Amino acid sequence: MTITLYGSWFSPFARKVALALELKGLAYDHVDALTREFHAELVRLNPRAEVPVLVDEGTSVVNSSDILQYLDWRYPERSLYPADLGERVAARALERLADHRLDPIVVNCSFWHWAERTDQPPEGLRDKGQLAFEGVLAQLEQALIPRPKPWPFGAPGVVECALYANLLAAPALGFSLDEARFGHVVAFLRAMRAHPLFAADAQRAGRFLKTLQHSSHERRRLFWSGDRLEWLLANGFHDWLTGEIEAGRATFPQG
Repeated sequence: MTITLYGSWFSPFARKVALALELKGLAYDHVDALTREFHAELVRLNPRAEVPVLVDEGTSVVNSSDILQYLDWRYPERSLYPADLGERVAARALERLADHRLDPIVVNCSFWHWAERTDQPPEGLRDKGQLAFEGVLAQLEQALIPRPKPWPFGAPGVVECALYANLLAAPALGFSLDEARFGHVVAFLRAMRAHPLFAADAQRAGRFLKTLQHSSHERRRLFWSGDRLEWLLANGFHDWLTGEIEAGRATFPQG
């Protein structure tokens, strides 16, 4: 068995897949596919030039949600999803909350922490980000209240893999996570941080960030696609995006 994950320790979606592999006890090789050296190979595997891509003995799978489902089909031991059908639906809904609502908020407000920027965030970006973040937290809090502690579906799985990277990063980026309002979310995050595999992921990502400015990763031209682009436009930052495009600081999927 040879599994290769084309990802990046900077990508929340690639980290989601890495955690899933590790929870399942599956060995894998990791390729940092967002370096310039691996760009052509990444495009060959995924013409959109997005990570993650999983290659398993000749089978290539793109998109983190599809990869996690593939892993459970291919390697059913230590399932990432609840056995009960209703609970599986609930878990997938929280995965979507993480992937499509939380990720755009956190990532879109993160650029001034790691990219090559000489400006400040557009006016109102952080405030709108905080408001949207609290909306996600409120929905997650309500889902966690009636469920088992610390793991809402009995054991770490798809929900934890999907939420962890961005939920962990949010406070470091300046987002407020009010324990008085979102106590179940705070306790849930605390449990994930204490889990050996999730703690190791955080350390790995931290080490990567320390080397980012000296690596061959693109840090000037921001990559825009999907929900991250939609969130930016829906919140009124189209003029700022237009300026990024005109300045040559924006790129989009080509495949």
